[in-house]
Amino acid sequence: MTLHGIKSLFANASPDFLARNTGKAPKLERDIGDAPLEKKKVQRRASQKFLIRVTSIRKRLIDEDNLCEKYAVDLCRYASGGAFGDEAGETKIETTQRKAEKGEEEKVIIEIYEL
Repeated sequence: MTLHGIKSLFANASPDFLARNTGKAPKLERDIGDAPLEKKKVQRRASQKFLIRVTSIRKRLIDEDNLCEKYAVDLCRYASGGAFGDEAGETKIETTQRKAEKGEEEKVIIEIYEL
């Protein structure tokens, strides 16, 4: 957008705002696509079953179906190189939440157990 276009939209814009928004656009990182998620050959797929327990510690409790444990479990799968899956017969996923104590920060605890 040009300086004239910005001034017409933001008549009271500060000189700093104008300077930051009329310069050369930053060069964006290239799109890496799905490279980190592409299928790789795994050395050994675990044959045992797993229990994955996702505990959300929050200042305000939410509906359990909004905890989005699928995302956390998938991150663990990708980090392990696919050593375990999340199929129903292979992995049991438990989600719980509790209210944060006074001064405790919000966090998610992921525990993985072999059964």
